[in-house]
Amino acid sequence: MLSSRNIHFAILGIILGASSGYVFAFYRAQSSQAPSSLTETQANADMPVGHPEVNNEQMLAAMKKAVEADPNQPDVVKRYAMALFDAGHFDEAGKWFGKAVELEPKNVDTRSMYGAVLWRMGDKEGAGAQLEETLKIDPRNIPSLHGLTLLAIEKRDAVRAAQLIKQIEGIEPAYGQLPDLRTRLQALHGGQ
Repeated sequence: MLSSRNIHFAILGIILGASSGYVFAFYRAQSSQAPSSLTETQANADMPVGHPEVNNEQMLAAMKKAVEADPNQPDVVKRYAMALFDAGHFDEAGKWFGKAVELEPKNVDTRSMYGAVLWRMGDKEGAGAQLEETLKIDPRNIPSLHGLTLLAIEKRDAVRAAQLIKQIEGIEPAYGQLPDLRTRLQALHGGQ
């Protein structure tokens, strides 16, 4: 027998199947463009024949009902926060990522995403604090190292940026964003 909670999870699973996947936060945090809305084709991908069309706002409304029904369920809170982030609702995403961090303070992905949202909202100090906390849990967390490198470059701290880049190289030498980080560091050296 399906309980109300299981029905919510089933609906949430269907809706989330149509939404975009988790994206490393700092690849998108640098972008000056707000994330675009899902197209009808994207929103309805992998849906059963005859399934009603679902747009971003409908998806967010359904997810909001689920999270309000059980605000202490970390997975539901994280999914809702991520959907808000993807839709460009950064203030609300920040609120829910903060809640998710309260529920699971040792979850590096959640904490890293919370840092990304804070970054996007202009709270660089808050973002840095979340990323530093993430590294205390997992010193090999590439998204956090990447974000902290960008913060160091923005603060014109070439020594710290170089240290962070070396850490990334030691963990993942083929990391695709290393050339960009090195270029930014060289530009910082050239501008001093």
